[in-house]
Amino acid sequence: MKLRLLPALLLSLAACGPAGAPDTTPLKATLATDEQLDLARFTPEESETLARILLHAATPCDGVRTIAEELLDPASTCARARGAARFAARRLIDGYSAREIEAQLLERYRETQPAAIELADSPALGPADAPLTIVVFSDFECPICAVAAERLRAVRERSPERVRIVFKHYPIDQLHAMAMSAARAVIAAGNQGKFWEFHDALFADQDSIGPGLYVRIATSLGLDLDRFEAERISEASADRVRADRAEGARLGVEGTPAIFVKGRRFQDSVQYLEEWIEEE
Repeated sequence: MKLRLLPALLLSLAACGPAGAPDTTPLKATLATDEQLDLARFTPEESETLARILLHAATPCDGVRTIAEELLDPASTCARARGAARFAARRLIDGYSAREIEAQLLERYRETQPAAIELADSPALGPADAPLTIVVFSDFECPICAVAAERLRAVRERSPERVRIVFKHYPIDQLHAMAMSAARAVIAAGNQGKFWEFHDALFADQDSIGPGLYVRIATSLGLDLDRFEAERISEASADRVRADRAEGARLGVEGTPAIFVKGRRFQDSVQYLEEWIEEE
């Protein structure tokens, strides 16, 4: 199914209000029942704009309907329509125009070939056969990456059999002087079976990232310190980070966190990550 915007001819078949404009009253009444969308936070003009966007934009499911038609039909089986409406509402709040939001809806819900991401040698949480694999390219000095890590962990804890999280290194040296060394430290910890524990400890104390923190965490985790230090500064750890970063660049990653859900790029604010994942 490919998303498209319905031509004006089809829209003219919708019920019309004053001066031939489509009547958005029933749709706005339906949107008002969605607590997550929270239509009350919009001005009347914004509510009207949102409704008109949904009258134009095609269903995120198979078929030739609009998002509005899915929402107004009690028998609709398109569960993603409500998520699409919330997505449009968030974009409207962020200041995007109706035309921009329509284009973003097309991008968000269009069918795409999942990105081919190498998973075999990367640290992972969750069963290998989990139906939902989430890959995150991250930087240990990136504050938003720390927030994303918390949200991803919460998602997996709620659905431990359904979700698998795979970590990829993407330190941005131009912004974060210690990000590369932190990545190498967590690799060394992973060699002793403590990747995720070290990962969590680094994100919990981002302001202190450096060799002193690495030793404190390694000690608290009971690691062999001589081995840890040797592997932290080894060329092998640097090669591993560079390989992840090269893969990220191939996938178009330019900043962090860069998250792929079932091979598709997550393109929203981290605060909406759980809602995005629930749609999959």
